[in-house]
This record gives sequence, C-alpha cells and structure tokens, in this order.
Amino acid sequence: MATEDPTPIDDPWIIEAELHVPGMTVQVGSYDWAQSEETTQSVSEYILSMLMSPRHRFSQGVYDTEGSDGAYVDIGDMLLVPAGIPLRSRTSGGPIRFVRCRYEPTRFEALTGLQDLMTPDTLKHCLDIRDARLHEAMMRLAHEVLAPGFGVEALAEGLGIAIAIDLARHIRAIDPEPEMIAGGLAPWQLRRIVGYIDTHPGATGNVTELAALCGISCRHLRRLFKQTTKQTLHEYIRDAWVAKAKSLLCDTELPLKEITSQIGFTDPSSFSMAFRRATGAAPRTFRQQFAKGGFVARMDASHGKRGER
Repeated sequence: MATEDPTPIDDPWIIEAELHVPGMTVQVGSYDWAQSEETTQSVSEYILSMLMSPRHRFSQGVYDTEGSDGAYVDIGDMLLVPAGIPLRSRTSGGPIRFVRCRYEPTRFEALTGLQDLMTPDTLKHCLDIRDARLHEAMMRLAHEVLAPGFGVEALAEGLGIAIAIDLARHIRAIDPEPEMIAGGLAPWQLRRIVGYIDTHPGATGNVTELAALCGISCRHLRRLFKQTTKQTLHEYIRDAWVAKAKSLLCDTELPLKEITSQIGFTDPSSFSMAFRRATGAAPRTFRQQFAKGGFVARMDASHGKRGER
C-alpha cells in the first residue's frame, strides 16, 4: 500500500513516500550526506537505488569481499547493494534524492539467481549500472509511488519483477574487463571516446569526429563500442547530455533556451520531449523539484521537523 510521510526511518534518511508489495518495498526519499564523510554499511536486503537528482561531484565505493583489491571505483546514478556484503563509500557530500527497490533476499534470489555471481569484478560494476530499461522502469516506479493511480500495487509488483529480471540479465552480460574483448575497442580508443563525450556533451554527438579520434569508420565505431561496453554509443551519449542537462537545470539559473543550446538541441520543445523520455519529467518540472535552493530548503525543513519530534 502506498503511503506518504516525510518522517525519517533511518536518520538521516528522509522517506517521502513508499509502497509495499509482496517481497519488495519501493521508496522515494532524500539523504543529506555529510561532506567528506566515509561510511561502511551492510544491509539485510538487496537494494537497487537510482538518483533522481544530480550526483555528488565526487562519490566512490568498494565492496569488502574476499578477493577484493580494495580499490575504490566511481559510483554512478544507479547501484545495487547486495544483502550481507559491506559497502565502504566516500563522497564530497550534499543532499541527493533517490528512488530505490528493497527486495527481500529470498524473493530477489528466486527471481535473479545472482547470489552466486557476486564476485569482486561483478560487484565493481554494480556500483555504476547503466541500463536504459532499468532507468525507465525505476522512474515509472517513482512516479507511481509519489502519485498512486488505479491498480498501483499490481503495477508496482509487475515492474519490480521486471526490474529484477532485467538487472539479472544486465549483470550476467558484464565482462570483467570489457576493454580487453577480442575484436573490441583498444583501451586507448575507449579512453578517447569517453573523454571526448564527457567534455563535449551533445544531443547527437559527433560520431564522425569520434571515429576519426579512433582511426576507424563510423560503422565500426558503433559496432565496437557496443561490443566493448555492452551499451550503444547512442545510449552513452544520451546519458552524458542528460547528466549535463540535470546539472544546468539544478545548479544554474540559465533560461531553458540557453540550456537547450548548450546541450545541442535546436529548439526547447525537442529538448523538453527528449529530456522527458529520458527522465520521466519535463525540464521545468525537474528544475522546480530539484533546483539547489529548493531542494536544500526542503532538506532543511525536513531536518527541522525531525528535530521537533
């Protein structure tokens, strides 16, 4: 059953709304992470979390398991925290907003069979899960929890099952060292592509220039990028411009027309449609919900309420 209550369940987590279905709880909430704080957590459930706000400037983690090299890796917008495996994390700090699925272990393991596949290499990839289907399903769950409609419990349970299965497929497709796949991109080519896209986010991306940087044709670039990363070049470029758009919407007061131009769209309407498809919210709505001033103010208000209790 869906409920809305800003009361914190685990200080300093603030749960805005949650929905309970068999074997799973979906939550939308926020968390104000202390600057430069390093924490270790171990949970009793399998928790898939996705950011609904821009990520911290710096955020890294490492799972403490036998055979782990102890090296921190970057945490992305979506991560899986498996039951019973300690996660050490560190961040530059600040407020974030999230949607997460908390699966009971027996339910999750029956759906995915992943309990025996949580090797150190696999766990590194669980800290930055990039999958368009998972992103879309998690955003839909978030909207259902915040604004429940007819049949919300049945829909949420179905989405939760689909998410678990798609996650299992995603993890099973992971290669521990994707850049070393025979016939794939060489490490130096992948670094050039990632570096260029991350510093030149655009709606379409300059595939011709990327191909020239790697000394291959556009056709081979697309094929080898997918073979190497398990993600299409289009999906990676989309993730890059969406991340840039979120940052501009939340951290600046630039007008929508200027943001549209910086992201590489020709007009605000096409940008709005593409952004809504990618995130589930229109740019103006996203800015209203997550702009730095409003978000921090809501966090402060929640902390004030908490202190009064």
